[in-house]
Amino acid sequence: MTISAQESVIDVITELLTETLEVPAEEVRANTPMRLLVEDSLLVVELAIAVEERLGVKIDEKEFGDSTLAEFAEAVAARRAPR
Repeated sequence: MTISAQESVIDVITELLTETLEVPAEEVRANTPMRLLVEDSLLVVELAIAVEERLGVKIDEKEFGDSTLAEFAEAVAARRAPR
């Protein structure tokens, strides 16, 4: 599935976090470290699968590191194939 021109990568990842992984919406902020949003290794795997399915970008656990949601989304956006 691809995202529309109106949707941004950070919006899609936010949606995946809140709807798929059930992270409380009030915790999902652009400056929140990913390690706080996806604390469990199983959730990391679930998010990686969801990002690959939705955005076509393969990620692994090491990519979360100390990046914030905004930094992570920017890295994912940079790796998306031009459509």
